[in-house]
Amino acid sequence: MHRRHRPSSVLCLSLALALLGCGEEKDPAKESGKGDDHGHAHADHPSTPHEGVVAAFKDADGKPAGFLELKLHDDKGDLELWLAADEKIAQPFDASLDTKVQVKFIDKAGKTVELAPRNRNQNEDEDGHPNVRDGKTNYFIFPGETGQDAAWLMGAEFQSMVTATFAVDGKTYTSQGFLLVPHTHAGGHAH
Repeated sequence: MHRRHRPSSVLCLSLALALLGCGEEKDPAKESGKGDDHGHAHADHPSTPHEGVVAAFKDADGKPAGFLELKLHDDKGDLELWLAADEKIAQPFDASLDTKVQVKFIDKAGKTVELAPRNRNQNEDEDGHPNVRDGKTNYFIFPGETGQDAAWLMGAEFQSMVTATFAVDGKTYTSQGFLLVPHTHAGGHAH
C-alpha cells in the first residue's frame, strides 16, 4: 500500500519552524534601502511600521476613531507617537501643531508625560521624514526640548500599562490601555 504525503504534515512543519523562529523574514524597508540596520532588536514588535506598540483610540462617546503607535527607545527613554486613521499607521490622523498627547503610566503611580511636535516646520521623525501637512501633524515626541528627565523610562526590561489622551478640533480621544515595552537598541543608536 502506497502512503500519500499529507498536506497537513507540511503545514505542521511550517508552523513549527515559524514558532521556533527558523527561516528569515524579509524586511521590505531594508530591501528598499530605507530601513535601519544599526543593531536594533526588532523581535518586540515585528509587524508595526515603526517597531512600536499599536493601540486603538476612541472619542469621548466611545466610538472607534483611529489608532496610535507608541515607540519607547530603551537606550534614552524617549518616546515617539504616530496617530493614524488605520491600524497599519499608513493614513495620518492629523492634529493641530499645538496638540499635546498625554501618556499616563497607570502602574507607575499614574505618572504622566506630555508628547508634542518636535518643531513647527517639518516635525521630522528620527529617520528624517517630515510629518507636517497643511499646518497639521500626526507625530509627537517626549522629552524633546523640554529638558525633562526620561531616565526612568530607560532599559530593556521597562514595561508599563499606559493610556494616551489628546484633543483634536475640540474632541477628546483616549486609547485603550495597552502594555508599553521598549524597542531595544542592542548596538546603540544616535538620536
